[in-house]
Amino acid sequence: MTYPPQGQPGDPYGQPQPNSQPPADGYAPGQVGPGYGAPQPQYTQPDAGQGAYPPPPPPGYGPPPGQPDAYGQYGPPPVQASSRGGAGTAVLIVVVLILMVGGGVAGYLLLGGDDNEGTTTAGDESTSEPAEESPEGDGESPDGGGGEEDDGEAPAPDGDSLIVESLGAVTPAPGEPWAYFEGPGVPGDISDDASSHYIQHEANWISYLEVGLATNLYAPYDPADLQGSAIAALDTWTHSDAFASTEGFQVSDPTVTDVEVDGLPGVMAEATVSWTSSDSTTDLYEDVTVVLVDVDGVNGFIGLASVPESGTDARQAAVDALLATTFGSETA
Repeated sequence: MTYPPQGQPGDPYGQPQPNSQPPADGYAPGQVGPGYGAPQPQYTQPDAGQGAYPPPPPPGYGPPPGQPDAYGQYGPPPVQASSRGGAGTAVLIVVVLILMVGGGVAGYLLLGGDDNEGTTTAGDESTSEPAEESPEGDGESPDGGGGEEDDGEAPAPDGDSLIVESLGAVTPAPGEPWAYFEGPGVPGDISDDASSHYIQHEANWISYLEVGLATNLYAPYDPADLQGSAIAALDTWTHSDAFASTEGFQVSDPTVTDVEVDGLPGVMAEATVSWTSSDSTTDLYEDVTVVLVDVDGVNGFIGLASVPESGTDARQAAVDALLATTFGSETA
């Protein structure tokens, strides 16, 4: 039920009116007093469109003079709290704080960055001064070794020797008509860290001289079996693509001779390759010599001289150069 409106005449609940007196002859049976049994006032439900409560007076104003409070002892209806307004306020506060902090940081970086730039520029100038003077310097390298720098590259060939840097080995060049081919420090045909010379006889036909480090990657090498290792290297070369253009190919039995090279033990293996015809040359044979030296009980030096019929006159100079190899040279 709804609360009754205030200030209406009469008592809707049948309460006695003030100053009323009972009749002189008393009440009839069943009669309680004046107004008993009188029709009760009818109250209608307030318009639903106006809400369950009458509208409150404007803020700061009470009811008009002489009018009772529309809400009586119960007061105005409770107002539902709006969480949306509170969240919006909180977000606004956070945004303002972020802007304030961001502005402070930006100002600090702007003002501090200028100081840092000055410091960095000064540091750059002091650092760059030696670099600017270096072209006008005396050409000494950083290690004080003069104008030449050791950049880790192999020395340029001078035509006077064949070098195996890893062994400190230097083989004198055999001279003309031999000419520089490649190296030092390149993969060879039967060795690593190799240097080589050659003689051009025909468009696809040459004499070939190579020195390098003996390794199992090319031919089996065992410092305890130099003769077997030399024969294996000889066989590897004679059965390579070097003679792929020949027909009627055959290899003579090798001969092996013990040698000493710069005071170190070694062997020399020799054989002759022959054929009946070839698309690359009119030659019909080639002499092959392998020199193998045990340098330190582990590493081996290997030299190859492969000279065809048309280069016979230059063969001995190549073999002599192999046998004249020295080790431990500082120029290697």
